[in-house]
This record gives sequence, structure tokens and C-alpha cells, in this order.
Amino acid sequence: MYAVRETIESIVIAFVLAFLFRTFEAEAFVIPTGSMSPALQGQHKDVDCTECGYRFRSTASSEGEDRQRFLAMLRSPNLGLGEREMLRQKVRATEVILGVCPMCRQTMAMRPDLPSGAPPYINLTEVEAQTSYPGDRILVNKYAYNHRDPDRWDVIVFKFPGNGEMNYIKRLVGLPNETLQIYQGDIFIRDDKADGDGALGFQIERKPARKIKSMLQSVHDSDYESSTLYNAGWPLRWKADGDATSDDGDWQIEAKAGQRTVAQQFRIKSSKDGPTAWLRYHHYVPQNQDWSVARKFAETGEYPGISKAQWLSEIRPELIRDFNPYNASLLRGGGSERRLSGVRERGWEMREDKYGMHWVGDLALACEVEVQQAQGELHLDLVEGGKHFTCRIDLKSGQATVSVAGSEAVSATADTSLTSPGSYQLLFANVDDQLLLWVDDEIVELSDAGPGLLYDADQVFGERKNAIPMTNESDLGDLAPAGVGARGATLTVHRLEVLRDIYYIATKSQAHIFDYPNSPITLASGKTLPAPESLKQLFTDPATWPRFLHREKVDFSTQEAQLFVMGDNSPASQDCRLWSAKNRDGSHPGGPYLDRRLLIGKAVCVFWPHSWGGIPGVSKLPGFPNFGDMRLVR
Repeated sequence: MYAVRETIESIVIAFVLAFLFRTFEAEAFVIPTGSMSPALQGQHKDVDCTECGYRFRSTASSEGEDRQRFLAMLRSPNLGLGEREMLRQKVRATEVILGVCPMCRQTMAMRPDLPSGAPPYINLTEVEAQTSYPGDRILVNKYAYNHRDPDRWDVIVFKFPGNGEMNYIKRLVGLPNETLQIYQGDIFIRDDKADGDGALGFQIERKPARKIKSMLQSVHDSDYESSTLYNAGWPLRWKADGDATSDDGDWQIEAKAGQRTVAQQFRIKSSKDGPTAWLRYHHYVPQNQDWSVARKFAETGEYPGISKAQWLSEIRPELIRDFNPYNASLLRGGGSERRLSGVRERGWEMREDKYGMHWVGDLALACEVEVQQAQGELHLDLVEGGKHFTCRIDLKSGQATVSVAGSEAVSATADTSLTSPGSYQLLFANVDDQLLLWVDDEIVELSDAGPGLLYDADQVFGERKNAIPMTNESDLGDLAPAGVGARGATLTVHRLEVLRDIYYIATKSQAHIFDYPNSPITLASGKTLPAPESLKQLFTDPATWPRFLHREKVDFSTQEAQLFVMGDNSPASQDCRLWSAKNRDGSHPGGPYLDRRLLIGKAVCVFWPHSWGGIPGVSKLPGFPNFGDMRLVR
């Protein structure tokens, strides 16, 4: 079957390339690693969550080159019995056995033949062996940079400086003659040549609107609330402020549990004379133990040693982290895919850092709004550092006003198409110190200088470093970082989705995975802030948040004909941040830069994705592409 598939794919690829070569010089390339996930996938498992149905990808890099290397060694006729058995165990150790759904956070079994002693939070009923797929196939335009320089934020393919036989793919973030600074997950640039040794200082580098839209990563989608959690009493993430049990202008939340997910819609008929009524997102993230408890409560209504009231009383919202499901997997051999020398089963718990290590404040809110009457106002709200960034849309005139609470100078108005009853797709984003609005996939021009309303973080927060999470009794702030409001409006909201921007980790070492102090620190007041007991405590306990005042900055400089590249999957990317005169793997990149001469070209599109679905009666048809996954590389 695989031989047939490879034959079909080879024929189709040949035809595609023959056609493209008539237009421009191109080359096919397979993504080798997950450093560009989720935009581009390396070797991966592509699965539907068995609890909420959400489709996600989890790394399977260990089942690629590592597994093939061990299998090749096994074919040697000169192995002793002990050596052969050891290699067999190493092959098994490379198998990915667990992944984590980004929506419901179920730890999902990837193979039916799990070792004995699986904990109760892993659902072992009807477990299927999940296929390991090779990385995305992309076409590279090798002619793109022959007569022009690459643009910042392009996805480029190049020869790795430490090994000319290896092709790498990263995103271009730094250009020649610049000093680049990574801070608070964002990119800052000082143009040393144009500014005379950087006289203007560091300025935030804002991504273009089309790049932002393509690079946003989903945090939660209300279409994928788990029925198992809901039936056990776990709270829904979108809640109305105040008492929403009456029909006097409050949001009415309709929730009905199905076989796997909870169908939700949010209705309101509010008074024009009343205050704005709000729906707010709370980042309730179940832990493994919560899944053990929820399954028992959903099945029997009981769990040994804890009452439902006690369990529910301990649920707390947390800050949004830089979680990427591609990184959250566990091998049969345990631990990291880079440490495959061990062959024994090492337990079931993933490291805490696989669930995200950094607070992300740059967020976006997407929703479908069904307007019944062209009157009143619709509000979209995002919170960062305790500040409210709001878009208010007049449903009669269609005029949108974006603003920052407490900063009168940061405000702009623009016309939109929301002038009549109907259904509209909205996306509101606060990314890279700019506010952007899309209506039905069309960007709204909020200023003469461009589509985004730009703001100065030093003015909004007093000083940029003060942009740390905030909460208080009257305003949950960053613990309820997204909201939808209505005043004098009659409308229904469907499919609320919270998304986040890429968070670039400020580091120069693989051993340094946090860009904030993770040990006891002394505050300006003289008080000592102890180290957090866990990442869970750090992201739920406001008393620990002052350590975000001490987030690190790292600087890198480029010279003439030097570029700076990084992967979208910042925690798992071997990029310019980590290149030194000699890497830990023995390669010699030369330093934290990419020589322009090593450029191969620009990534253009993903083509011929692996099969996903097929024809009636055949769930996955080998060689049949999933046309929905074909896309341009942004």
C-alpha cells in the first residue's frame, strides 16, 4: 500500500514541478522538524481529540530519523543477542504514546499497546494507533531573491551554516546592519546604520496584518467544549457578568451537551438605557487529575476522597501561556525525543514546561455575530497588563471605534459593513502594540498610515516593563482577558474563539528556557519573592506575578549581508538565538546570524498534504490529498 502511495505521489509531484518550472525555478522540500509549528509541521501525528473532536498535531520526530537509524542498525548481521534486544527496545522507545489536546487538555493515548499501569486520566477505551506522517511538503521559489532582498517576516529556506548538506526553514526577523532585541515575546529593532549607531533606540517591529492573521494560534474555541467535563460540573469558559438567569437585558447562555461537545450560543436583548452587558472568557485549564475526577463524576457522580463541591471550589482561571500541542508528547522511552538512550518506561507525567512556560498578553478574539436589529452597540474587549483594549461598533451606522481605557490619545474610528441585520465574522486583535479589526475577512482601515491603530506601550503602561498581568476584586483583568459586550442591541453570538500571538523566548542558551527569573528574587520594596512552587501556581496566583517585571532582554547584531532567523515554535527551534561558534551538537554555524549567501529561496505553498478523509466507506485513502490543507505560506 505504501509503495502504491509513493508511486502516485511521485508522479503527481513530477507533474506539479514540471508545470511550475515553466513559470519560475522551484524545488520541493519536506519540513524536517517542528520548529515552524503550527504554521508548518515536521514529522507529526495528526489526530482528532477523542473527547472534544478538535483536530491537532503532535510531534513524531522521534519516529522519523531516530527510528530509521535504529532499524538500519538492526539489519546488521553481526549483532549479538544482547545488542539486538537493546536496539529493539530503543526502537520501541521512540514511539510517541501520548499527546495533549489544546482545547480540552485531555492527555490522549496515541497507541493501543500502552505499558501497564496507565493512570486513570488516560482514556483507554477504543484507542487507535495514530499514524506518523512526514513533515509538510512545500514548494520553494529559488528565484525570489535573485533580484531583490528578502522581506522581514518572510519564511525562507537556507543551507544550515554548520552543515551545508542540511536545509533549514525559519522566519526572517532581522535584516543586515541591525541590532535585534527580544523582549516580552516581541521583536524590537535598532537600525544601527540608518540611525547613526542606533540613535533612535529600539522600536517594536510590528508584523503586517496579513502575517498576524496567519500566525495567530488558537487558545480556545467554544465549539470544542468537552461534554465529559461539562456533565461533571466543570465550568464553561465563557460566562456572563452578573446574574444571567433573567431576561432583563443579560446574556442568555444556551448550552446543550452532545456526545462529545457542548453546543453553545449566546443571546442578548439589552436596553439602550442600561449599562453594557458582558460575556467574559475565563481560561479554565483542566489538569490530569481533573480528568480523572471528571470521568468518575460524569459516570457515577462520585469520586473517592473528594466531593463535587470541593473539587469545583478549587478550580481557578489561569493566565494564557505559550502552549503548543506539537511540543506536548511523551515517548514510550519517556522524556524528550532528544534523549533516546534510555529504554525503560519512565512514568506517565510530562514535564511542566511542555504545557507552556510564558504568559502571552498579545491576544485576538474571533466570533460570528448574528445581528437581529440594526441598533445599539457591540463591544469586543481584550485585556493585556490589566488594560482594556476595546472595539465598539455602532450597529446602526456601522462605525467602529477602537480605544485603550485610560489613554484618551489612543483612539480611532472607521466605517464597517455592520449596518444592517445579518451574520458577520469578526476578528479583533491586540498584537505588537497595534489594534486591528477584520469584518468578514476584510481588514478595516483604522488609520491613514495603515490598517492598525498603533500605540506606545510606554505611554499606556507608564513604562513598557509594567505590562505585567493584573487582577483585582472588581476587575479580573488578565484572568478574564477577552470579552464580548452589548448595549441596546439584539443579537446572537456563535463560536467564540480566543487566539494568541507567537511568543519569542529571550534566550541564548538551550539550557535557559525561561525569560523571567525562576528563583527567589528581591523586589524594589525590599521584599523577597520566593520561587513559585510550580508553573501552575505562577499562572494562577497573582502574588507571583511581580517576577514578570524582571523579564530578560537579549540583543543580537547583524552586519552587512547577515540575516537573523527564528522559528515560530520558539521553545523548540534551533535558530539564530542558539547558534554560536560551536553548537552543542558539534556543528559550527559561525555565530548568531545567517549569511545571505546561504539562502535557497522563499517558501511558497504547502502542496499534496497527506490524506485526511477520503471516499464513502474509506476513511483515509492513501495518496489522496487533503485539499483543505493546501495553502500559501505566510
